[in-house]
Amino acid sequence: MAVVPSIWVPALLILFPLIAVIIRHKGPKPQNEPPKLSETIPFVSNTWQFITDKERFIDRMRKALKSSPIVSCWLGPLKIHFVTGGSNVSIIFRSSFTSEPWINRIQGYAAGFTSTDLQKFADDTSGGASLPRKGTQSPPPPEGRIWHSMHRMNEDGLMNEDCVTTFMRTYQVFFNEHISKSPIGEWNEDVRIFAFLKRSMAIAATRSTLGQRIMELCPDIIEAFWDWEQYGETLAFGLAEWLNRRAVAARNRFSDMCFRWYVKAREEYDQDRVGENIQVGDWEPIFGSEMSRGHVRWIRDFDFSDRTIGGIFALFSFGLHSNTIPIGTWMLIEIIKDPDLHRAVQEEISETIIKGHTCSEYLDYKKLASLPLIQSIYTEVLRLHIQILVTRTSIEPVKVAGYELPTGSVLQAPTAVPHLDEEIWGTPDHPAREFWAYRHVELNEVRYGSNQISQQLEFSMKGRTASYFPYGGGFQTCSGRKFAKCEILTSVAMIISRFDVEFVEWVNPNGSRSERCAIDSTGNAVATHPDRDMKVRWRRLW
Repeated sequence: MAVVPSIWVPALLILFPLIAVIIRHKGPKPQNEPPKLSETIPFVSNTWQFITDKERFIDRMRKALKSSPIVSCWLGPLKIHFVTGGSNVSIIFRSSFTSEPWINRIQGYAAGFTSTDLQKFADDTSGGASLPRKGTQSPPPPEGRIWHSMHRMNEDGLMNEDCVTTFMRTYQVFFNEHISKSPIGEWNEDVRIFAFLKRSMAIAATRSTLGQRIMELCPDIIEAFWDWEQYGETLAFGLAEWLNRRAVAARNRFSDMCFRWYVKAREEYDQDRVGENIQVGDWEPIFGSEMSRGHVRWIRDFDFSDRTIGGIFALFSFGLHSNTIPIGTWMLIEIIKDPDLHRAVQEEISETIIKGHTCSEYLDYKKLASLPLIQSIYTEVLRLHIQILVTRTSIEPVKVAGYELPTGSVLQAPTAVPHLDEEIWGTPDHPAREFWAYRHVELNEVRYGSNQISQQLEFSMKGRTASYFPYGGGFQTCSGRKFAKCEILTSVAMIISRFDVEFVEWVNPNGSRSERCAIDSTGNAVATHPDRDMKVRWRRLW
């Protein structure tokens, strides 16, 4: 459950109805509107439930969407149209929709960009594509197109194969430093899987992308990140800072750390003339990766303020950690708690270990990413635990599910609706809401030579890709998906291949023993955290 200050109760009761009424009276009222999600207190109940118990809110929305493929409701000051169904979801991924207003909102409220810098984004209506958006009045010159420059930076730094390869290699080295702290052959009797990954994965990924200096200059930065991360969704609502003091303080603390590192790192980078000998894809200790150096160039090109610079690297860190670490945790939880699955995964991963390897870099990642069972588990965990609201705003009048919606309409596609649809994913023995490691594989016959036939697993989505979008879709599909998959699979494979692991018990956040297993915690904006940890004992094999 999300952390909600008690002062919000009276504030919500007063503010949201007032804001919503003002907004409703601003524009013309459509004659034919989508059905609305019911609520006890108009303009308040749905917002309050969304903030405090998102799982129940989404369950109510799921039921409403069974009666209509589009349902509307007010969340704070925003009127949002929720949609489901492959054809309706695909509409919001078209060029008549954009995610820019929502990104701008996150930049301002969740990351603390200044109003001056936010205006730079608002003034550029040309979009992120190579060519300015159709109908753009007086688009900026190519070097002044801030959305396109940001998109290009993300694509160059995150999708480039050289950059992915460098990340894979450096991440293995840095993550190996953490797992190698366990002595070979000695049992560690108290390892908390989520707690271990929240630190070890975060440090290894930070060093791989932002360099070593940030960890040296800001030794508490990982703790500061997780303190801020828990408030990401409530901050994005844009409530007044006096209603959100704890969240704002956490945001400012983390972004201030990012800015202090940036200033020192840029000074050292320029002074040592590091950039003169760096190629695309290279890693260096000051700024780390091409993605980080691309941010530095983008910051200089658009002359962002100090506060915004901290927010830029804060958002980059959010994208780096908020999905990968919970998903890696859920993969390990599901593998470890099922001994038969654990053995099958160990056997499959053994095929990827490079002969004559060094312990710091020993996995063939391309082979790892193609393993059918590993792919199926990864896909299944994303299906169950990525609960995002893919948000787009219409840039022209649109027709969705038979309803005419005006320019500026906000539409959201909750992944939890199609991802948990029994008709799409369920089987008689394995309901859609349950984890099943083999949901996305088929057992096929393979012929060798002229007479030999064997059976082997093959990964297959079985034509269900339209109902599966954990990384969004369309032009604005998450550029970091290759990095994310690499980090998650590498972390899981390194632990499974290097350790004997035995389940001990489930542990509550306060350290006490839990009588039940972990389920989704609904207080996070992207991948759901487990609401308790898995305690194991492990022994490093080599």
